Amino acid sequence: MEADGALDPAALERELRAAVAADERRERENEAKLRAVRQRVPSYEEFRNIVLASHLKPLEKKDKMGKRKNVLWNPCAVHAKAPQASDVEMPQ
Repeated sequence: MEADGALDPAALERELRAAVAADERRERENEAKLRAVRQRVPSYEEFRNIVLASHLKPLEKKDKMGKRKNVLWNPCAVHAKAPQASDVEMPQ
């Protein structure tokens, strides 16, 4: 709000969005805390990790990045199978 008493709609909207986001975060973390207590996690560290990861969601089938199925996951393996370009002798 401005000093002369006029309302700034943009500032009010930013404040509202921040308040809604804070409420959603608080609710999500509270649900994670209750879920961790129900699971009877053995240590505080695991409890804390569950709460800190509460914003993560599992991937769905449609969330795959690419349509390629034959992706080379180890590019060094291709070079190892290929014949060497030159024979270099190493002294013993």
